[in-house]
Amino acid sequence: MDGWQIETGNRPGSGAPRRPLGVHMAEWLVVLVILTSFYVRSEPGQDKPSPYDLMMAGTVGLCFLLGLRFPRRIGWPAALWGLVVAGFGIGAMDALYMERVRPAMMTTIYLVGAFLFFTSWIYADPMRRLTQIFWAYTASATLAAAFGIAGYFGLVPGAEIFTQYGRAMGTFNDPNVFGPFLVAPILFLGWRLSTAQSLRSFWIAFPFGLLVLALLLSFSRGAWGNLLFSGLVFFGLTLATSKSYLQTMRLVGFGALTVVVMMGVVGFALSSPKVANLFEERASLVQSYDTDPEYGRFESQSRAFAMALEKPLGLGPAQWAMINRLDTHNVYLNVLVAGGFLSGFAFIALMLVTLVRGWRAIGRESPAQGLLIVVYAAFAGHIAEAFIIDIDNWRHFYLIVGTLWGLVLAVEERGEVRRTVPGAASRPPQGIGRAPVSGFQA
Repeated sequence: MDGWQIETGNRPGSGAPRRPLGVHMAEWLVVLVILTSFYVRSEPGQDKPSPYDLMMAGTVGLCFLLGLRFPRRIGWPAALWGLVVAGFGIGAMDALYMERVRPAMMTTIYLVGAFLFFTSWIYADPMRRLTQIFWAYTASATLAAAFGIAGYFGLVPGAEIFTQYGRAMGTFNDPNVFGPFLVAPILFLGWRLSTAQSLRSFWIAFPFGLLVLALLLSFSRGAWGNLLFSGLVFFGLTLATSKSYLQTMRLVGFGALTVVVMMGVVGFALSSPKVANLFEERASLVQSYDTDPEYGRFESQSRAFAMALEKPLGLGPAQWAMINRLDTHNVYLNVLVAGGFLSGFAFIALMLVTLVRGWRAIGRESPAQGLLIVVYAAFAGHIAEAFIIDIDNWRHFYLIVGTLWGLVLAVEERGEVRRTVPGAASRPPQGIGRAPVSGFQA
């Protein structure tokens, strides 16, 4: 058994690893938690948490009770998240709206805990568990997309609850969160299509098209840009790591097919005057509310930066929106103004370290290379979109970052080196060794 399987011992006389019943139950429970992520109608930390929040809290506790352990090399991301939380705590000591501090701090701690859990969970058995999680995530996203599309076109009673301001939002609070939630599953299905071995796998094209249509109907400029950027990162890295001419040609062919499918989906959607009119309005890079001299997005960001310079220790979490009457719409500024330079620099450092470590891990040949590119591309798209929106409370963002770090740590410790990405770190090939005892124990 190689390092990509969790060590749980073998049955006498059998070459197959014995997987305890508790491990199977925990894996199914995690899958069930991810399946509930399609419904986000309340924020974590509020009096009425979503089913996902309730199940996640119980699942994390149960898995660690059953023996799940933190990876030995999780120190850097854990320390940087700790500095973000510490900065929030320091800023909160002089907060003007103390009643908002506790829910915001609980939200941050809960989400950081989710990150640590996903990192540990994936690290213990990368291929098996990441595949489980992404199929569950894709099923959840497809369900949310179906509600969004049905609501937008009025195909179900009470369709208005699945739209906002004429935009599809499915089972989410906001179209601007609904759209980005669909990006990673679109990349995952795209990767599955690009590696398909038979025509039977082309059923994947149906949910792929459904997700693309739902993302389009969210009319979220950030989500559109997120998908475009992450798609380019995915395509570029997959080409760079191609191991044969045949694989390269298949990828190019898949890329062309993807463009055709997307053009077909967009063409179908734009055939509706309702869609075409809103698309023309939303397709502009700059909207009127971006440049409003008093309440515009850019003016609000300028005020937030000035406040961060004036209050280097921060205002505390969930304060700036109350003071300014408008969010920053930039997660880096949001963290900076809430937790001061300590939180702001720690958060930016964490994003940069994740980019660098992920890039290097992609340059090492491993069984998880394809999935690693999918998660890395989704992460890159999200942190790019973060310049125009606050993503620090998005549940699926912590899922993406956690799974990425779990893969990175596993590849760094167990992966075989092959310089496939220009500039990636290299060391003499070492093969895939046995995993340290780091997950559930028999």
